[in-house]
Amino acid sequence: MARPDPAAADPFFRVLRERHPDVDVVLLPPTEPRPADPDAWTGDPEVVADDALEALRVLGVALGTDLPDGVRFWKHHEEAAQQHLTVATSFPAPGNEVPELRRVGKALLDLGWQARPLEREERPTLEALRDGHRLVAHVVEGGVDLTLTSRPVADAAFSEAGGHP
Repeated sequence: MARPDPAAADPFFRVLRERHPDVDVVLLPPTEPRPADPDAWTGDPEVVADDALEALRVLGVALGTDLPDGVRFWKHHEEAAQQHLTVATSFPAPGNEVPELRRVGKALLDLGWQARPLEREERPTLEALRDGHRLVAHVVEGGVDLTLTSRPVADAAFSEAGGHP
């Protein structure tokens, strides 16, 4: 007796099988992510979010500008049971993009970040690390884009805090 086709239970793969009977569909069982890193935050995720946003605010003050509110979202780590807050923002610097990037790097160093240029990028880019946070700044036409990724937060912290902040 033949086993039931697992692809038939999934609408996407069922249609794929119908349209392309010559294609072999292999469905692997879902995998469990490894546990969160030992240094992943297990307290209230909002504390990490506040710390990351404060780091951007302080950088804005050091640069003499209010960094606009950025796009803010939690990104699940693909291999571990943890998440990172990601905040993306930018500021204008038409005609002065590279000097402004250098100014960002100096400000980050002055604020205690470990900052360095990233080689082999298609545009000037720097990376800075502090307290588990990572900030990447790169030149775009007319300004500088900043992306801050917080230190990891264990998935368990979200269930204890009642969901995402």
